[in-house]
Amino acid sequence: MTKKLSYIEARTLIRENFVSSALEYQEFRNSCEALRSQLPSQPLVFYKEDWKGWDEFTGVKHKELDIDIKTLQTLAEHLNLHTRSEWEQAIKENMLGVPISINKIKGFSNWSNFLSKSEYISFKELLVFTRSLSIKTQMDWREWCKKNSRPDRVPFNLRKIYYDDYLAECLNQNVSFWKFIFVGED
Repeated sequence: MTKKLSYIEARTLIRENFVSSALEYQEFRNSCEALRSQLPSQPLVFYKEDWKGWDEFTGVKHKELDIDIKTLQTLAEHLNLHTRSEWEQAIKENMLGVPISINKIKGFSNWSNFLSKSEYISFKELLVFTRSLSIKTQMDWREWCKKNSRPDRVPFNLRKIYYDDYLAECLNQNVSFWKFIFVGED
């Protein structure tokens, strides 16, 4: 078993290789077996006595972003980003110049509210569609999807895309997501 580098040795190695964030650290560490054996997976825990934060460890001062969520939503819409993975890919390709941890930006509540759902039909259109199918449960939905050609703008995972819409619509009602989607409130 190879001994882990000291804090100073690890910090020097990280800085020499221009690693500038926790994400880049993990990518760098996982790039070869020798690095995995020399660098801890969680340096802030392993080096807790010396740890002063990622800025000090990497030598890169990350400025606080003064950006509002609406500006980021406009940017995502302009770049035609519809999913979290598309957003994260744009971050990796440095198309945005903003942090990957967007959840720390004031006004962010969840990914489906943040990113445009224009690739899917609206919640109201979904209800018209699903209620016309004469199905009642999630299992019925899965079976229907296997046997039929689901429209492109209707996702398979309805709950993932429309759950926030359901909550807004059924805030004080005692009806399950699936029953509301397929049957309604009755």
